Amino acid sequence: MIKPVRKLPLNDEWQLIQKERNLILNCSVPTTVFEALIERNIIPDPFYGLEEKNADWVYESDWIYEKWFDVDPKLLSYSTIILRFYGLDTIVEIRLNGELLGKTQNMFRRYEFDVKPLIKSTDNHLMVEFTSPTKIARYKICKSKDRLTTGRKDTAIEGIPYIRKAQYSFGWDWGPKLPDIGIWKPIELIFSDNVSIQSIHPRSYFYYDKQFEDGNKNYPTIKLVKLEIDTVIDSRDLHNYVLQVRLFSPLGKEYQKNKVTVKSEEIFELLIEDPELWWCHDLGEPSLYTLEVSLADNYTIIDTKTLTLGLRDIQLIRNADKWGETFYFRLNGIPIFGKGANWIPIDSFISRGKKRHLYQMNLQFAKEANFNLIRVWGGGIYEDDEFYDLCDHLGLLIWQDFPFACALYPLFDPDFLANIKEETIENIIRLRHHACLALWCGNNEIEALFDVLLVLSRVILKKRKYKRSYIEFFEKILPQIINQYDPQHDYWPSSPSKGGFSGKIKASPLSLNKNNYGDRHYWGVWHGGRPFSSYRKQHSRFMSEYGFESFPNIHTIQEFCPKDQMNIFSPIMENHQKNSAGNKKILNYMRKRFSMPKEFEKQVILSQITQAEAMKYGVEHWRRYRNDLRCMGSLYWQLNDCWPVASWSSLDYFGRWKALHFFARRFYAPLLPIILDQSNNVEFWVVNDTKSEQMLAISYCICDSKGIILSRNKESTEESHLIPALSSKLILIQEFKNKPRNKNQLMIIVRMKDDEGKIYENFHLLGRPKDLQLQKPDFRVELIADKSRKNSCRIHIMTDKVAPYVFIESTKFDLIPSDNFFLMEPNYEKTIEIKLNPFLQKTETTTREIFDSLRIKSLWDLRDS
Repeated sequence: MIKPVRKLPLNDEWQLIQKERNLILNCSVPTTVFEALIERNIIPDPFYGLEEKNADWVYESDWIYEKWFDVDPKLLSYSTIILRFYGLDTIVEIRLNGELLGKTQNMFRRYEFDVKPLIKSTDNHLMVEFTSPTKIARYKICKSKDRLTTGRKDTAIEGIPYIRKAQYSFGWDWGPKLPDIGIWKPIELIFSDNVSIQSIHPRSYFYYDKQFEDGNKNYPTIKLVKLEIDTVIDSRDLHNYVLQVRLFSPLGKEYQKNKVTVKSEEIFELLIEDPELWWCHDLGEPSLYTLEVSLADNYTIIDTKTLTLGLRDIQLIRNADKWGETFYFRLNGIPIFGKGANWIPIDSFISRGKKRHLYQMNLQFAKEANFNLIRVWGGGIYEDDEFYDLCDHLGLLIWQDFPFACALYPLFDPDFLANIKEETIENIIRLRHHACLALWCGNNEIEALFDVLLVLSRVILKKRKYKRSYIEFFEKILPQIINQYDPQHDYWPSSPSKGGFSGKIKASPLSLNKNNYGDRHYWGVWHGGRPFSSYRKQHSRFMSEYGFESFPNIHTIQEFCPKDQMNIFSPIMENHQKNSAGNKKILNYMRKRFSMPKEFEKQVILSQITQAEAMKYGVEHWRRYRNDLRCMGSLYWQLNDCWPVASWSSLDYFGRWKALHFFARRFYAPLLPIILDQSNNVEFWVVNDTKSEQMLAISYCICDSKGIILSRNKESTEESHLIPALSSKLILIQEFKNKPRNKNQLMIIVRMKDDEGKIYENFHLLGRPKDLQLQKPDFRVELIADKSRKNSCRIHIMTDKVAPYVFIESTKFDLIPSDNFFLMEPNYEKTIEIKLNPFLQKTETTTREIFDSLRIKSLWDLRDS
């Protein structure tokens, strides 16, 4: 009789050994070498001070994990016993009971070994030996003579492109040189009688009530979904096993089908009428079905696999148009404007970051800032299952880069090519069922930087060899693999790209302008030193990368920097800035806009406001151009950090919101008022990213730095405007008959109210903040009593003077106000919801304690006293 599949985790009671230093540490796995050393105070945390520079011995050393374990004798009766490693980082030899099982050289792959002949009931000895990744990198360089790298020597350790390991770990212009080593995912034994479910591939086919028509905004609706479940059985004998498929809707409705197996691959078909669709959260509910597939023999369940599914139709639409070629995502028939940021790994030591709940923290905060799309950047990893599960539930779409970035790779090496083929197949199969997955993308910036990378790695004379192998893999082999294993997801060869070197642009280009097709990375602002206004000259079809740096929250800085080093150019602050001359660049941009205070903490806050202003300038421009699908995406660089650092992120490593993240909550809102300052007038626009037209009550106010109201619409009354769905609309032009002498003192605030009473607001300064002749505001703050509240409070704020960049702080707690860094005109009462950051504040706190700790400040407080 066939016995049910059993699993035995092997995650506890390991020893981590470094022979030369006589180190023997007890640990569980997943735990990496750095994580174990830090936990046991063998080394200081490399994130603190200059300790990163003292940690190189860790990754220059070889390490051993070993474990002794017993197995229930009853389990030894199974026909097959598989030892499965879900993630080993990276160069490894594995031995069981003294026998070499195999060698691994890819952190992104799952490795399995048949250990039936070796396993015994007691005293099994499993040894996993790790070789230093930097030693291997130097060996590969020496052997090939090509010094492949991802950056200059001061930024990155050479040789990482030879190793299938997270590229960022060798150093990046926002990350430290801390290549980790170790068991970073679980290990288990799997016992079977040669019968199990190998894979499940659900495929959805959608039937709309009518055809798509370009330019017709009466969009079709999905009425029927045909769900095909392709199930592959691993068995040497297919004698009358029963395969059962059960699908449960979000409301509990069950669909079921059974089959007696006659072949190793069986396909089930379910028809679902009026399906509960999965939407990104800004367009609807991310409804999820549960799919359960079981294999039985004589009423005994042998194996069961369960997947969570979202029924949705996601496509990348590239059609010829009057500018060139569209580039946008269509979800369930609706063209969506992609709003979000780029994602990097959560921690330099990924398993530690997972234990710190950094996946949940960063993704929850992305949703709270109105993101609907996140790009998983190619210098990191195929993310953990937890990441995609969370995105499925939160309603966040994912653009998934394969992990290749800013480097040339030895794609002409047969062993390297075979390794990455297996890697891509495994991860496509692992991730293809996720509702959140929107796009596979070949790599980050290799196409765009190809000639630069030839020079960087000093292989310019080998251009033909590298380019031929690049095209063969990224433009032929990889799309073929996707077409075979996941044909329902689109593929894009690189980011940014115009369609690839082999020329796949569908449009006959009216103007071969890089803005007219594909996605774009624009770094004229920041790297190029250009003013924020240059964003308005970019009419990209999809802006997938652009950014601006700032310093992290002062409390985050205190985690790595002693008080006597709190100077922007101190050695510690410079070490926590990995972009060349980055701190100087931050200051230069700040000085153009703000008077520079002497106090370090004030400089930190102003750096964040400068960053937020820069991103707002770009985002509002591109959102205005969503009409006719001209620009349909904005992903700024970057959402998160892998360590505490000055960077382009809007959330720092500990999850503290920078000013940019509060700005993003406003400028990524589904309904957005925009103020466009022209030379002789001001235009008022409204963007509506919802699926329905919106009747909005809109008011605006123009005042000067003394708080004198110069203009309101209809003497403070609100005007109603009907804004079509999925559009931007110019609603008003405020003319300046004569250019005001004091234009640099003027500020504008606009507010919109929807049918449910929700208020959306925006503001704009017509001049530089440093030129404003402000008066000290007197804030009146009132607590709204609510005894039922815990770890939150609600307040009213009023001011007697105009106050730009009003921000709320606490002397005791890490806060997340519902709005922050906003403009207040005199005598306007604003209501703010304040909650404690749940990932930083673990103890329960009263409303009164929070209120008493609040400090309300503004631009006035960021000047020298």
